[in-house]
Amino acid sequence: MNSKKIHLVVDMLYDFIEGSLACKNAVSAVENSVQHINSNRDQSVLYIADSHPSNHCSFVGNGGVWPPHCVQGTRGAEIHSHFYINIDEEFSKPNENNIFLKGCDSKKEQYSGFEAFQKDGKSLSEFLRGEDAKEIIISGIATEYCVKETVKDLLREGFKVTVIQDALAYVTKEGSMATIKELKRLGATII
Repeated sequence: MNSKKIHLVVDMLYDFIEGSLACKNAVSAVENSVQHINSNRDQSVLYIADSHPSNHCSFVGNGGVWPPHCVQGTRGAEIHSHFYINIDEEFSKPNENNIFLKGCDSKKEQYSGFEAFQKDGKSLSEFLRGEDAKEIIISGIATEYCVKETVKDLLREGFKVTVIQDALAYVTKEGSMATIKELKRLGATII
């Protein structure tokens, strides 16, 4: 991966697409993300994935506000199959070197993917600095939560961030539009 542009695919996971926290526009977001990846082969692709233990603090039964979702080892925590099947370049498909996990600590809520980590323990922030990444392109779910917090952290750390609007899924259309407006104000480019 020697590209200065990196496409971050945020939480394109089954529970956010058709499961316990299914979002609006999710299938289209997946398809548009895959299309962007295939049309921009010069961009490296990284995947952020919620990966919760079954006793995670964000779950209603444990005092949180969300139904159980993206529980480790379940289909709901898996990246959508389109990223494995429909991406042309083998190295751009999800694999053990380009997936970063977040929300793994049962006692900690984590919306932003910025401190997500690989299996070897390297965080996304460390990885991006090591790659000398200059521009981060974002697609993902949900605009109002994990996408927003990831973009805000990237901007705060000085990265140039571009958000692909038609490759986002959201809880509500209004919430998504308000978030996009906020991210634009903070310095993100919306395409």
